Amino acid sequence: MAEFIWNGVGITTPDEWEPSAIERDGLVFENRDRHVCEVKWNVVQGSFSFDKHIKRLTKGHKNAALSGVTEDETPQAWTAALNRLTQSGIRAKSFIWKTEINQGIGAALHNPATGLAALIQFFIHNEQDETEAASTLASFRDYASGKTIPWAMFGLKARVPAEFKLETFSFKPGHYTIKFWRPKNAKNTGRLPAGKGPGTHLVFERFAPASVLLKRISIADWARQTMENAPPESVEISTDANTIYWNGTARTSLLRRTLQRAIYTQGAVWVTDNGNALLSVIAHGTVPAPDAIFTDICESYELV
Repeated sequence: MAEFIWNGVGITTPDEWEPSAIERDGLVFENRDRHVCEVKWNVVQGSFSFDKHIKRLTKGHKNAALSGVTEDETPQAWTAALNRLTQSGIRAKSFIWKTEINQGIGAALHNPATGLAALIQFFIHNEQDETEAASTLASFRDYASGKTIPWAMFGLKARVPAEFKLETFSFKPGHYTIKFWRPKNAKNTGRLPAGKGPGTHLVFERFAPASVLLKRISIADWARQTMENAPPESVEISTDANTIYWNGTARTSLLRRTLQRAIYTQGAVWVTDNGNALLSVIAHGTVPAPDAIFTDICESYELV
């Protein structure tokens, strides 16, 4: 089984399933180029209506016959999955849908404690699909209420303080990037575009293969020449075995100090013991990351 945790939501899927589309608040999975699962979510303030949430799904499937179902009408494994979600505090309402070429089962989910609302649906072709759908549904988790929020994607995992919000991401062959943002003033969360104004950027990256990238260059020189958020020459890089790290001021002046707009940078880059990869964590912005918190973030970041 493979675990995927993204922007506060987690599910565990069969190993054969792969994410074919990744959004800030949505995932699509395929198995051998065949759609198997879609999940979308957001946070709802105030009251929540299952019927309204399911109607939104109907708009995206205009040619589908969609209807709600009771527990008595669902497979036994699906009912057990719903009961498990209920025990964790998540409310659920099931639905089935059918088109000329596909059919499936899904559920609208709501966690009253956090306001999380989600729609998860599965494409059903045979009995095995029903079993895998129920198992995946039962694994659904809401991680939004913790002091730190985990994420796991494409063989990587880490934890970030809850104040950091997902900003941008990119998964290209040989180079993965996941960026988070924490505004200096928590009241600005949602008011200003992510990354705008005073605050801290937190950047996770993975580069591979490390043996090729570092074949004729030191890890410190590679970082300065290659990485988008590499420290300037004025910031000293320390080296310890297969790890480099730095902590300093990237840009400053009398005016920047007066306006509290000096740019701080802190980073670590290391070669993994297994997997032939380079991992890096960089925090930069007008608000420096506390050393202890940055260390905890780096220690949480690993290949799985």
